[in-house]
Amino acid sequence: MPPGQMPGDLLSDLADDPAWYLRDVEPTRGQAIFSPLDEARYQDSIVLDNGIKRAGPRDLVVDLDGLLRLAHKLNLPPRPIHYIFHIGHCGSTLMSTILGGLDGFLALREPPMLMGLARSMRHLGETGFPISRERWEQLLQLALGLLGRTWRPTQTALVKPTSHAGNLIPLLMACTGRERALLLHVGLETYLTTMLRAEVRRETMLFARDFRLRDFVTLMPEMPDSVEAYRPGELAAMSWLLHARELAAVMDAGALNKRTLGLDFDRFLADPEPSLRQVCEFFSQPADDATLQRLLAIHGKRSAKDPGRSYDHARRKADLSAASKTYAEEISAGLRWAERIETEGGPFSRLRERLG
Repeated sequence: MPPGQMPGDLLSDLADDPAWYLRDVEPTRGQAIFSPLDEARYQDSIVLDNGIKRAGPRDLVVDLDGLLRLAHKLNLPPRPIHYIFHIGHCGSTLMSTILGGLDGFLALREPPMLMGLARSMRHLGETGFPISRERWEQLLQLALGLLGRTWRPTQTALVKPTSHAGNLIPLLMACTGRERALLLHVGLETYLTTMLRAEVRRETMLFARDFRLRDFVTLMPEMPDSVEAYRPGELAAMSWLLHARELAAVMDAGALNKRTLGLDFDRFLADPEPSLRQVCEFFSQPADDATLQRLLAIHGKRSAKDPGRSYDHARRKADLSAASKTYAEEISAGLRWAERIETEGGPFSRLRERLG
């Protein structure tokens, strides 16, 4: 459909029908992009970005201002959304996939719009930045209203944002006051071992250069603001500290901590059924033993990001053990650097004690 064209019958359905998934918006071009999905494709899509498994042949591009006007006119009450906030590469895709197998959840993994909002939030108010705070807030409300749609009234959307959208957590948790969030994490050493491997090292360096270093220097202005001033292990440790700080802030917020549950992924893997039962009860989605065992049997023996590949707890331990030897020097450098940053106090104190 040509950009800007907005059929009235579709507009009347957009507020409630998850069959049109709001994949992204382009604020400077004034467009919103919807992709056709059915319930099975929500569950089957590893992440809801350009690699989604569409239920129809083409996306729908509509006028963003018209969509915002419609949202304002309808003035629908926001739906509660539950979340999986995580530290990055710590089993969040697996956890989302497992929980998405429960009848009471519609799982959405890494909606690009939330990543876009998280990145643009870092630039609000800067000279020349094309999005005003008022428009940004409208886009956030639009995103939450449409991400909260479900197929049945008994379902709740379970959204797993990208780990780099942690700056949105306070706003996401405050939308209705009924949101709940699983805070999934691994310890620093495990994170370093994971992120320094060849297959994800480029991601580590890219996000550090793109905006994580800026986040860090904003909190520690006395530190160098050039990526070249840090070793790879130090940049990976920097990402962990920033992620951990975002999760710890939720844990420490008196109004929020009763609506959050922290979980170390390694503890989950060591004995998954009790941990999964605890998570289900926390989300008011109790499941019997047979259901938990079925979900773990389906998803616990293969890679969450590559379902065609066999992968389990033993394989993960072997992979991490091999990586810890290959990258031992860089891991040690990252651990030493993080310890030094923590001992200086300030925004990163006691994070390893609490989260790894």
